[in-house]
Parts: sequence; C-alpha cells; structure tokens
Amino acid sequence: MRIRGTVVDRKIGSIIRVQRLNLGMSQADLGKALGLTLQQIQKYESGRNAVASTRVAALCRILKISPNDLFGVSAKANGDAAPLSLWAAKVALKLEEVSPGLRQVFHALLEAVPKRRCKIDSRHAIRLNRRVSET
Repeated sequence: MRIRGTVVDRKIGSIIRVQRLNLGMSQADLGKALGLTLQQIQKYESGRNAVASTRVAALCRILKISPNDLFGVSAKANGDAAPLSLWAAKVALKLEEVSPGLRQVFHALLEAVPKRRCKIDSRHAIRLNRRVSET
C-alpha cells in the first residue's frame, strides 16, 4: 500500500506549480492539456497524489522541463517539505527577475525577521499594504 503525500510528492508538486505559473498556465489549462481534471492537478500540486509514471513525459513536455528538472529534487528530499503556496510561488518567480544584489537585500531583510509567527489582524495588514503601495 502506498503512503499518500510523501515529501517527494510535495516537492514535485511544488515544481509543477512553479513551472505552470512561470508559463502563465492555469490548473484547468494544464489539466486539459494532460486529459485530467482540475482536481487532479490540484492533488498533484499539493502532493496528495503522486504523478503517474505514464504521465511524466507528457507533463514535462507541456511544462517545458526535463524529467530531471521534475525529479531532480528527490535527491534532496530528506527533510520536511511544506507545499509551496500560490503566493510563495509568485514571489519566487518575481525574485528571479530582480538583480542578485536586490535578492541579497531581500534575503538579509528576511533573515532579520523574527522566526516566530506574528499574528497580524486584518486592519493592520490593510494599513501596512497601503503604506507599501504608497512608496
């Protein structure tokens, strides 16, 4: 019996999501191209379902990546993997577009943030968002 949602499945799902977003595809578009439902793509991206070996070639062709790109992460899959949220995937793609110097600045900023999670109420988040958008 197969265990659902392994670390490898979640990491592969994150790669699928990032590449799909990079290509500007929706989950429905990817599902249609593969002959799968939107729900199946969601399960792949969340790591709840493993990608069937019979789908790897078509998936890689559609996403314009090699199987090594898709599975190369498995050699590093020795720790816990958090699924990459849609927001995090979009931020990661934007960070790839900026200069290395600016990426270092963002990295330093993130390292300076306390490791514990802070609860921010929605009113505070809205005020912060307005301040950032005004700059």
